[in-house]
Amino acid sequence: MALHLTFVGIDVSKDWLDLWLAPLKRFERTSNDAAGWAAVIALVKPLGIEAGVVVAFEATGGYEQGLRKALLEAGFDVRRLNPLRVRLYAKSLGRNAKNDRIDARVIARYAEAAGTTPEILDPAREHLAELVSHRRRLVDERVAVGNQTATLRSVHLQAQNRKRRALIERQIEETDTLILEAIGHVPSLLAKVELLKTLKGVKDITAMALVALLPELGRITRRAVAALVGLAPFDHDSGKLKGTRSIAGGRTAVRTALYMAARAAARSKSPLGDFYKRLIAAGKTPKVATVALMRKMLVTLNAMTRDNQAWKHAKAC
Repeated sequence: MALHLTFVGIDVSKDWLDLWLAPLKRFERTSNDAAGWAAVIALVKPLGIEAGVVVAFEATGGYEQGLRKALLEAGFDVRRLNPLRVRLYAKSLGRNAKNDRIDARVIARYAEAAGTTPEILDPAREHLAELVSHRRRLVDERVAVGNQTATLRSVHLQAQNRKRRALIERQIEETDTLILEAIGHVPSLLAKVELLKTLKGVKDITAMALVALLPELGRITRRAVAALVGLAPFDHDSGKLKGTRSIAGGRTAVRTALYMAARAAARSKSPLGDFYKRLIAAGKTPKVATVALMRKMLVTLNAMTRDNQAWKHAKAC
């Protein structure tokens, strides 16, 4: 018999946590600090951790991190939600008004209606994710500084930007060292990175990004992982109109890492390269073929992680 889940929605802000205790049909407010997290646990615990209580809140740029850690350590089923999807869901319900109580209630309803994945407390992976995300921001900043320098006329400003770029380069190197240390200290992370690298086109940067930023890899279905990353094609059909299928949403950082891997795989003499060439020969544009290859690679990586098996064509390539 399936366990009946009940949902608690929490609207997270910098200073406050607003709870909708759906089973009790009651609102509560606590501070967003250690004392407030303890108060949340005290409010929710009587509902019964083993009774199928799910605590849901939105990702709020880091303000939710302390609450998330406290709840997971206390043994709760925690769901962290995409704020955009929650807001679109609220609008679909006709909830155009927005305040903390309304948001908490909508969060609980959305978590119940949508298929969400439970969070897992994994400090080592979360530390790696922070490092990988920081490196990506540094790389983006390096590109921005380079583009800006190319448009500057002032020799003095060009010199300033060259110094900034040199500093960013050093910080990227330092961050790379920290990433390697973080992975080297955790055998399970290192093993997963090495496993993913057996797939043609997947190098260190892509493998580390997948391990750090896609913890669901190997835990969910092929369709779910494609949708999560934003590589699932969506129909745009209505009546006799047959629109072009397209991808949307998802985790941009993971998709970017997969794109670089797919470009390398497309040029390779491997089953993945052959797959890409067949799509081009069938009349697909390079963009469409690349997205299809990215999706195929992601699904393959998901199965590899699930089964803890290296790519079956690794030795042949």
